[in-house]
Amino acid sequence: METINTITRNEFGALRTVPPAVRALVNTAAERGKIPTEFDEISWDRKGRASGEALHHEIYDINQEGTRALVCLRHARGSKYGVATASKEYVVVAKHGRGVRVLDANKAVAAKAAKAAGESLGVAIETALGKRKLAVKAGTVRSGYKLLVRTADGFESAWDGSAWLLGKPRIEAATEDHSGGYYYYATLEEAIEAATMNDVFGKARRHHRLAICEVEASGRHYEHRGRVGTKLCATKVTVLREIASTI
Repeated sequence: METINTITRNEFGALRTVPPAVRALVNTAAERGKIPTEFDEISWDRKGRASGEALHHEIYDINQEGTRALVCLRHARGSKYGVATASKEYVVVAKHGRGVRVLDANKAVAAKAAKAAGESLGVAIETALGKRKLAVKAGTVRSGYKLLVRTADGFESAWDGSAWLLGKPRIEAATEDHSGGYYYYATLEEAIEAATMNDVFGKARRHHRLAICEVEASGRHYEHRGRVGTKLCATKVTVLREIASTI
């Protein structure tokens, strides 16, 4: 296969673009029954509620030769809240002679290793296979955007009406089942589109003139995919400033 020199990742560590030869390698593993086949049977009703399930092959790392790929088998399920990840399994798909083989990857470190690897190729694969120690930068803080209701005293949640104060962090353990943590969008474009499409939780589904605030988020993170991009859930979120408002 052609040697691969550069890659870019999203905020979760997954590759933004995957060489066709690597995608073909993963597809071959599915065709031969070594990993589950991709499918997407999620649908949306008029009220923005999702139903059905999906399974996607998300590539988190490749080696320079393009003969190995760290793959997340992400199972998602739709509900009235949108689409959330139901389970994840990580494997390494490797070219083996004229065929492919699949190796178990360490779920606890796979995604963390990919995020920590940056532009380095193959490091996350070796880490997930136990051939290299995980090296993760501590105290990583992410930036993003949160949609809030403006009040006389500041801001409040569009979900439960609780107060948000500039510069004061709110902390609640993030969970994958929507029962804990605080939500925000990774990009300004996703936040604006979510408001435009009435895809914000709670009364904000029919609420206009929301404040778009820049935030800092840290701690445990989960992703929840809706009709509009990806909504992030974090343990610690701090509102920094208001930068715009919706119409």
